[in-house]
Amino acid sequence: MELKLVREALKKGRAEKLKEDLEYVRFKNSHKGIERGTALVRDQVVWGYPHIKRIFTLEKGLSRNIPPCVMYAEEKIDGFNVRIANIKGKTYGFSRGGFLDSFVTEKSRELVPGEFFKEYPGNVLCGEMIGNTPYTSPADDFDVKLYIFDIDEGDGSYIGCDERYRILKEYGMESPPVLGKYNSDDYDELRRLARSINKGKKEGMVLKSIDRRHIVKYVTPSSDIEDISEASGQFFDISKGFFHQRILRSAFFVDDFGLDRDKYALQLGKAFHKGLTNSIRKAKKGGEIAEEFEILVKDTGIWDDIEKHMSKDIGLQVLWKRREKNRTRIRFQKVYRKTSRKLVSYAGGKAVTD
Repeated sequence: MELKLVREALKKGRAEKLKEDLEYVRFKNSHKGIERGTALVRDQVVWGYPHIKRIFTLEKGLSRNIPPCVMYAEEKIDGFNVRIANIKGKTYGFSRGGFLDSFVTEKSRELVPGEFFKEYPGNVLCGEMIGNTPYTSPADDFDVKLYIFDIDEGDGSYIGCDERYRILKEYGMESPPVLGKYNSDDYDELRRLARSINKGKKEGMVLKSIDRRHIVKYVTPSSDIEDISEASGQFFDISKGFFHQRILRSAFFVDDFGLDRDKYALQLGKAFHKGLTNSIRKAKKGGEIAEEFEILVKDTGIWDDIEKHMSKDIGLQVLWKRREKNRTRIRFQKVYRKTSRKLVSYAGGKAVTD
């Protein structure tokens, strides 16, 4: 990376210098081909992960965005997006936004075999964490799982699918579940797969050419409606675009696959109202709108880092802590301040001008 570009990004406020366990430059915004979330640690670059295009309709979306090829379909995992890199012989984790993340760092040192970075020191693992993380629903039957969906070769390009599967198997790491191997124009089979994913209430699928040069995401209405159901209770803390995109995507899928429109319309309406009415009932009692999370960590200083990087519009409250052998389990809740404030105000009789 040219130092001239770094200095220019810093001057324009598109990047910032940070000092935590490492001193690094974080790109807050994209800048002249440098992806948002890129981190520069001395002379080593951890490239930001690019946003993957979503398609709204399967056949036309594929024909327009994926050239004729053989591709893999992988299950789309809805988790905490992370990148894991080897820096000066130690494993570090970064968030999607490019922050050095102490929680990801601790977990990745447990989940990623040290032998991997001995063999591939310049590569970066790109994955999703699910389970007991600061951003995903708590799990009872496991702590944290890590699914590696890409391996950056260290220059912002990605290893092909077959090679990634081989490497992950060799080092005992997991890929997102592979749903099948298809020709990009095998629309009948892909439609059957999409129906099956929707029926199984899975998030969706990511379609990748074998060489990983072409990639799109396709999600299901069951997933979109579930997302809306979970988020509607935090209505004023969620961007309008979050809801707009999911309504639009679900409508396209329902129409393309000839699904029961009345059934999905009813599900969509319930998804909005169930979460909202639950929050309204809490607000009428003067309660706060909150969601619970859980983490299990060796280093309790990780909690301080979580507080530091959390949005100012979200309050954190520890519900309880307990020691488990050499670790601490922390149950906490995120308080959605905007939604809490507005709903309590409206429930108290406040009038607004449309």
